[in-house]
Amino acid sequence: MKKLILAILAVFALASCNNDKSYVIEGTLYGGAQFEGEVIYMVPFGSASTEGQDSAVIRDGRFRFEGEAVRPEICEIRMRQMMQLFIDKLVCIKEPGHVWIVLSKPSSTKGSPLNDSLQVWREYKAQVDEKISNLNKLIKKAEGEELGALRTELDDIRHDFDVHNKQIVDR
Repeated sequence: MKKLILAILAVFALASCNNDKSYVIEGTLYGGAQFEGEVIYMVPFGSASTEGQDSAVIRDGRFRFEGEAVRPEICEIRMRQMMQLFIDKLVCIKEPGHVWIVLSKPSSTKGSPLNDSLQVWREYKAQVDEKISNLNKLIKKAEGEELGALRTELDDIRHDFDVHNKQIVDR
């Protein structure tokens, strides 16, 4: 058992010595051929300015960003408004490693620890949103005790989602 623990610690020690801060974010687009030559932007999340913005041209339905990530940074992959009729914007994490993005409805990301975690949360949130939407439709038609039970169920789902989010933040 001690040898196993020492081996695991050694692997973590070696991994933490890796000073490679390079990242590659590669993506494909749903309906990529129709967007040939369009520009995709990677913008720091919440930024209204062009500072820190990167761009890539779509070639053969693909795009690529690469560079150095000194620390993980939340970014948004954006495109011009008309493209958003077919493709969802995407929040991703710029961090060392190789990340793969699929821009569609819904968009997704994978390949690095934070992006993988973000994608798991995104899928969980989509399930919660669908449950809430379905309950809201039922609530509009319900009356009396049924209405009260549906509202309680809706409150429980929202509460569970908040608890789940808090657990993630507290990790």
